Amino acid sequence: MTEMDFVLHRMVQIVNMSILDIIYYCIMSFNLIVSIVLKRLWKQYFWLYFAVTIFIEGLVSCKIPFITMRVYNFLDIFCIVYFGWLYGRELRDWKLIKVFALFFVLSGIIFIFFSNTNYSTVTGFLYSIFLIFISLLWCYRKVSEKESKDNIINLAFFWISSALLIWAVFYIFRMFPMYLFVKSDLVFSYFIKTLFQIITILSYILFLKGLLCKK
Repeated sequence: MTEMDFVLHRMVQIVNMSILDIIYYCIMSFNLIVSIVLKRLWKQYFWLYFAVTIFIEGLVSCKIPFITMRVYNFLDIFCIVYFGWLYGRELRDWKLIKVFALFFVLSGIIFIFFSNTNYSTVTGFLYSIFLIFISLLWCYRKVSEKESKDNIINLAFFWISSALLIWAVFYIFRMFPMYLFVKSDLVFSYFIKTLFQIITILSYILFLKGLLCKK
């Protein structure tokens, strides 16, 4: 493939992107920019999370021959480590979250290498469960704080936790039918994919709301 052929191929791929794909990349890019511009967010390394996620999405979108859907499993593992560190730091209970994160990471890696498909749904399921766990743990801890005078909706992690919780729940419903209906019911499979794209966009809008909160 010549350089011109490659450029034309990429242009066709961009044109073929759906409106939801474009909105998704715009929201992700805006989250990345905000996490870089606002210095108060540097300590949480949000920019690293968004940069890695966008990079992985870009690799898959380019349809490089040696890049398979399994790369998403490695993104799952990275996110478990990142959000485990992030919430351990926020809740000041690193030991508890460290144990859970280590369990989910090791289990996820094992299922990746023993999976018969390009994407290990079990690893994706473990990642979702971990996000649900840390999100609900944060909410429980904040609601239980009697001395806190801050309105919970004014806290950044309320919106971030809400985003992760909503995304994780819908991801479970998106993930398990992924291989089942792609062959038996393409229309329903496409519907689930579209619905999940919308949920993902809404989740990152909530995430952005959290990044813009000052507390």
